[in-house]
Amino acid sequence: MKVLVIGDALPAPDRTSADFRFSQLLGMLAEKHNVTFCAVGQRRQLEALGHDRFNQYRDALRTRSIRVVEGIGQALRFDRYAAVVFEWYFPARALMRTVRLRQPEAHIIIDSVDVVFNRLEAKARVTDATVDIEKARASKTVELSLYARADVVITVTDADAAILQRENPGLATSTIPNIHPLQEPVPIAAAHRHQLIFVGSFARPGGETNSDAMLYFCAEILPLILEADPSVKLRIIGGSPPPEVMALASPHVEVLGFVPDTKPFLQTSALSIAPLRFGGGMKGKIGEAMSFALPVVTTSVGIEGFGLEPGRDALVGDRPREFADAVIRLLRDPGCLENVRMAGYQFIRDHYSDVAVRQRVDDLFSKLDRYPIKRLPMTSLWIGKAKDAWSRHIRWRFG
Repeated sequence: MKVLVIGDALPAPDRTSADFRFSQLLGMLAEKHNVTFCAVGQRRQLEALGHDRFNQYRDALRTRSIRVVEGIGQALRFDRYAAVVFEWYFPARALMRTVRLRQPEAHIIIDSVDVVFNRLEAKARVTDATVDIEKARASKTVELSLYARADVVITVTDADAAILQRENPGLATSTIPNIHPLQEPVPIAAAHRHQLIFVGSFARPGGETNSDAMLYFCAEILPLILEADPSVKLRIIGGSPPPEVMALASPHVEVLGFVPDTKPFLQTSALSIAPLRFGGGMKGKIGEAMSFALPVVTTSVGIEGFGLEPGRDALVGDRPREFADAVIRLLRDPGCLENVRMAGYQFIRDHYSDVAVRQRVDDLFSKLDRYPIKRLPMTSLWIGKAKDAWSRHIRWRFG
């Protein structure tokens, strides 16, 4: 099967959990299908990252036998695809009609990554700010309209699918969660028994979730922890930290920003924190920590969509005192820490390892015919074809 994947940028799996998941998804597709990838914003990405980093991400796709093309016109004009996949709804907003016109036999799939309006609504409930409420409302209108025009919407969690189907009961969805290759569990050394870690990109979209989490944690939770254990230290890892996060640096807080590999830091920490007050989708930072057998303390928002059992697979605290007590409990009780970290590791192995998720990917793409294609009306199709032919073959002659 020929599959075209359209994203805003080349996936950068070392920078965000969403890109890590997307990179893994592309690799799984390429194992069984002929995959072409087009990044519509790659020129902007090249300017931001520089040639070396950009080429690294492009070559990573090519080594998986994924063809990388520069222009969407080139991608659509010279091949016929069975499926066209949009990463996020943003590029679909500008290109869905063009794809329908030029690829009328292709199933259009939008990978939602997370339900953006749900994340924005959650933020608005926390801030109660008019600007956040209006932003969530505007996003919801656009997002749902595009999902309704797609043939299938991929969600990261069944909870996200339920949110979308409450808004549109006829929407076809398929859940493909975060993908976490398992690491060999490493014992937590005595030298790292007081080390906390937070991993999360601060870039948009979604970066405000992590900024809020760190500002909240350092202002309201960390002082309570330090009262009980003054030796505790926190490392904050994630690209594009804003000035207010950089200002959190102190003798107890190290703001590292982007690191090319989180593994050495996860393996030299005692536990991972995810004090999220709002957010959407499945939280990659939690799954990644658990795939390293690192115990996690989070909130009810953090465990949304996972199916984790609070108190067994992770500890949960929604108030500052509850969160602080959960951290202190793990730091003081080696037996509790060992039980939680191994329960979380086994949970990821059973539900979200690359082996567990591959079957979901295969099932969706091997059975696409069960989803009807939402074709353009014949009048729109012929008018569109005429305009397209004029643009490509005639208009250029007149300068």
